[in-house]
Amino acid sequence: MLPFFMFLLTIVSPCISWLGSQRKLRGYAVTFIDNHDTGSTQRHWPFPDDKVMMGYAYILTHPGIPSVFWDHIMDWGDEHRKKIASLLKARRDSGIPVDAPVNIQCADDTLYLAEIGQPPALRVALGPRPAGQPDMNYWSHGPNGHGYRVWVKRTATPQVYTSLGPTPEATPLASRANSPRSKKSEEGLRVGTEALTAETLKLMDSCQLRKLRDRLQAMLQATETALEMKRR
Repeated sequence: MLPFFMFLLTIVSPCISWLGSQRKLRGYAVTFIDNHDTGSTQRHWPFPDDKVMMGYAYILTHPGIPSVFWDHIMDWGDEHRKKIASLLKARRDSGIPVDAPVNIQCADDTLYLAEIGQPPALRVALGPRPAGQPDMNYWSHGPNGHGYRVWVKRTATPQVYTSLGPTPEATPLASRANSPRSKKSEEGLRVGTEALTAETLKLMDSCQLRKLRDRLQAMLQATETALEMKRR
C-alpha cells in the first residue's frame, strides 16, 4: 500500500491538476474525502483516519465543490468538527470561486505547496517538511494541524509586487530618493519585505530557493541585455 502522502501526490494531485486545466468542468466537480459506500461503518476503502484533516485541508482549499462527510462532522466529536469548520471559514473568507486556478509551487515526497486563486487568496502546505514563512504583509495565518497548514490573503488591499519586491509608490523620483523607504531599499535586494541576506536564504526551503534562483537568473539576463544595448 502506498504511504498516504505519496498517494496524495501520485493519485489525487494529478487529478486536481487535470481538473485545474479543465475550466468548464471545475464548477461541476464535487470533491470528497469519504462517503457511506466506502467508509463509515462499512470500512470498505476508508480514507486513513489519521490523514482525514490533511485531506480536508486539500479539498477545502482547491477548485471544485467540496463535500464534508456526515460522519466526520456529526460522529467524530467537537474538536474534529471545529477543525473542519475552521477550514470551511478559511475558504469562505478567501472568496475563491469553484473554478479557481492553482499554482503548485512544490510537489515532492515530503511537501506539497500551492497557492489558489488569481490573485492568490489561499496558500496551503501539506506534508512533514516545513514550507517556510510566506510574506506576512500579504498572508495571514489560517488553520493548521498535523500535516497541514493554511494561509489566507489579508483582507486589506495587498501591496503590488514586482519580481523581487514591492512596487514603489507613484511619487516623484526626487521625493522618493529622500524617503526612509528608499534609503532602506539601498541596503540590498529584497524579497517581499525581507532583505536578501545569507540569514534569510538559510530560512528558505528548497522550493523557495529554486524559485528565487530562477527569478534572479531572469533578472541577470535582462540586465546583461540592457548593458549590451547601452554599449551600442
